[in-house]
Amino acid sequence: MFETLRAKAIQPLIRARDPDEDIRIWVPGCSSGEEAYSIAMLFAEAMREAGQPLAVQIFATDIDEQMLQIAREGSYPAAALGDIPAAMRERYTMPHAERFTITAQIRDMIRFSNHSLVKDPPFSRIDLVSCRNLLIYFDDRLQQSVLPLLHYALRPGGYLFLGPSESVGRFDHLFPAIDGHARLFERSPGSPSYPIDLPGARGRSPRRRGERGEREDGPTLGDEATAMRRIVDRYAPPSMIVDQDGGILAAFGKLSRYFNFPVTRAGGSSAMTLARTGLREVMGPMLRQARDARKRIAARDVSVTTEYGVQPIEVICDPLTDGSLLFLFRDSAPFSPVEQSDLADLEPGDDHIEALEDELRLTRHRLRSTVEELETANEELKSSNEEMMSMNEELQSTNEELSTVNDELKTKVDQLTVANADLRNFFESTDLAVVVLDSDLRVRSYTEAARSIFPLQPSDRGRLLADVSTRLANTDYLDGAASVAAGGAAMQQRVTTRGGERTLSLRILPYRTQGDGIDGATLVLTDITDALSMERALAAERERLDLAIKAGGIGVWEYRADTGESILDEICRELFGFKAEDDAHSRLLFDRIAAEDRPTVELALAEAIAARGDFETTFRVNADGQERWIKGFGRVITEAPPHRMVGVSIDVTAEYAVAENRELMLREMNHRVKNLFAIISGIVSAASRSHDDVREMAEDVRERIATLGRAHSLASPAGEQQSIELRALVEATIAPYKGQSSITIDGPRLLVDRRCLSPLALILHEWATNSVKYGALATAHGVLSVTWLLEDGQLRLEWTETGGETADTDSAKGFGTLLVQTSSRQLGATLERDATDGRYRLRLLLPDTVLSHD
Repeated sequence: MFETLRAKAIQPLIRARDPDEDIRIWVPGCSSGEEAYSIAMLFAEAMREAGQPLAVQIFATDIDEQMLQIAREGSYPAAALGDIPAAMRERYTMPHAERFTITAQIRDMIRFSNHSLVKDPPFSRIDLVSCRNLLIYFDDRLQQSVLPLLHYALRPGGYLFLGPSESVGRFDHLFPAIDGHARLFERSPGSPSYPIDLPGARGRSPRRRGERGEREDGPTLGDEATAMRRIVDRYAPPSMIVDQDGGILAAFGKLSRYFNFPVTRAGGSSAMTLARTGLREVMGPMLRQARDARKRIAARDVSVTTEYGVQPIEVICDPLTDGSLLFLFRDSAPFSPVEQSDLADLEPGDDHIEALEDELRLTRHRLRSTVEELETANEELKSSNEEMMSMNEELQSTNEELSTVNDELKTKVDQLTVANADLRNFFESTDLAVVVLDSDLRVRSYTEAARSIFPLQPSDRGRLLADVSTRLANTDYLDGAASVAAGGAAMQQRVTTRGGERTLSLRILPYRTQGDGIDGATLVLTDITDALSMERALAAERERLDLAIKAGGIGVWEYRADTGESILDEICRELFGFKAEDDAHSRLLFDRIAAEDRPTVELALAEAIAARGDFETTFRVNADGQERWIKGFGRVITEAPPHRMVGVSIDVTAEYAVAENRELMLREMNHRVKNLFAIISGIVSAASRSHDDVREMAEDVRERIATLGRAHSLASPAGEQQSIELRALVEATIAPYKGQSSITIDGPRLLVDRRCLSPLALILHEWATNSVKYGALATAHGVLSVTWLLEDGQLRLEWTETGGETADTDSAKGFGTLLVQTSSRQLGATLERDATDGRYRLRLLLPDTVLSHD
């Protein structure tokens, strides 16, 4: 702290000192003088290093005469030497056994005097006021009175040095901070513009006799209160009022000799905690006895011990009617200072010289005190004279009506100060570029951010905005500002910088006075370059999202459970079979859902809304006579009322058809594998009956299996198929069984369309497989006839078996029958069966669309 004071206050004062003037320092509340001597050492060391004469006057004041006497002696315990830098300790102190004293060079710089900061007139033309750890004992009202006094005492550009727990509060405009951490402030330039209630000036203002008919005969109540306060402070013994727990309620007189720091009338501390050694031990028992017995308690021969000596006193505790207690302190014997144990006795015979030296020392001491008091009195007299002159000048221009509005004016000044501070902080901290113009479009004020667009300087206030250069691409804002300042409506527009790299939103608002009049315009510029880039990116993303939704056939919907209202987009309406003009209420939506799936959908929707969770289900919809599979996803939105569910619907009919076909194909594959093994088993059995040679039988079986493979290749749904002749398809199907029975194939040359090849091959294969198992191909005397004929736009294919078992046409319910029926539906064909007179016939009527006309 003191290093900051030396670098930022003491050295500048020394450099700026007028050779004909002294540097004046005031240390109010100096107590025992340590702070004053420390500042004196800093000035002496700085002026020694600068090679200047020691032209410094330090006024150290306090209200406790006993503490001032200790300060004048300049003798302190040796333990305090550790707080002084080594260089200054050797140069400005004289150590003894257990104490040390300050050198005469430093002591002569300081004038110690009795002075009250709140009662006596302040000093004037001061360069530095060091008021450390004094304001913390003042309440807010007293601080508001003292700080203007310190501003009055300081010269313009002077310095105020406070303690680490103190601040200037709302007077920061009077004392701008130089170093906030070190609590070092500078007095602002200019004359004071605040009302100063100078101490010592109360009651001095002359009043004209008979003015306003007031009578001047007889003392007033204020005079009596002043007299009583003067008696209590100066002539009555020090006293204190405490509550029943020892908390200080009020204090009177000079109590600092009995307590560890000056006790103020505001109180707020514990008396037992602050009492010095000796007094602390008796106050607690006296408080308890007087509180319990409600009688006065006295303690005699109480020795209050300080680091400077012992003071014998008497203490009286007197209970008051409101429950509080009054403590009175009276000195019962003179103050006994600490003995100087390191003083040696003089040799015998020097007693006369010793007496003369003591008398001379005492005389010099008294002379120094007298000179200091005289100089202090002169300073007070000068200050009082200046104060009277100032008051006389003020009284000439002030009338008594100001006193009636003084309190209101102070309140308004406080409010204005706070408002100005808020406005200043806003202008300094906001990122908005704001320029305030008057009615002539002259710059009234601006924020720091506005300088990035208009290179304004403090000297530009009052300058026409048109004369200020700008980084904007055009000056259309001037026309807008003129229109708004003339009473037009507020406007908003986009502007760009000259290079076009930045885009700003310009709002021009009217500047309204307190009477709602218009006295100018306010320009507010906001950089929206990033926001526009984000907006374009969001628009592009939205466009891509819409494109993806349309390409994917995804329908978007919104459902409100409280009203049952549903909102569907165009795709979603198509999925549910609604037209653009149809009402899509939720009840109508549920009617479109298949009856089997409707309870599941309603339950899932209710659970999602109740749990504020997600909705997901798959259901069937009957739309335009077609059945669709729909998969729905939804989520409850609760950020803002009304609560609603937003979701999407996807047509998964194709996926379900693929799954159904896949299941059918798997079952068909299993069936065909079983049939294949049955066919192979029949081929092997037939071959075994007709062959005696194993090698010949194996070759015959191999040929039949290869032929069966070729038929399966023709019927396979995989790979790229070509149109083939119907005869080739029939022959490939029956080829594995030739030689087992009599087979006849007859019909015109027709080409089967490749899209119908697989279903038709599966039907023929199934018929052949059944014939091998049960029909004509199962016996050597069986007869199979396959014929076809194209007539009247229909292809009639007949499969006739003779000599085999006669099948029951009503009981065929196996997988082969299901496969034939499914394939028939795919071909749009009609299947007929009949079995009469040992003959089994299958007739398949197909449309000519199964034929290829290439």
